[in-house]
Amino acid sequence: MPYITSIERFALARGRTEEARESVLEVLEVRFEVVLETIVEAVNQIEDTALLKSLHRQAITIATLEEFQALLPQPVESDSQDR
Repeated sequence: MPYITSIERFALARGRTEEARESVLEVLEVRFEVVLETIVEAVNQIEDTALLKSLHRQAITIATLEEFQALLPQPVESDSQDR
């Protein structure tokens, strides 16, 4: 078994995450033709491959883009506006 460096492990994990994002977006494009840029941006921000896998399954069966968008994590807002 070949030795895999930590950099290689990181690259492999990053590749799996990117592939998972592309799968989610591809299903949405096939089902709904046009995907809102806000959805694309939100999916591209997700680093958790388990969440992306779950979203992929949801994208296959969900009725509307609005329902899918509701499943996405809400962006974290900076509290610098409160100061």
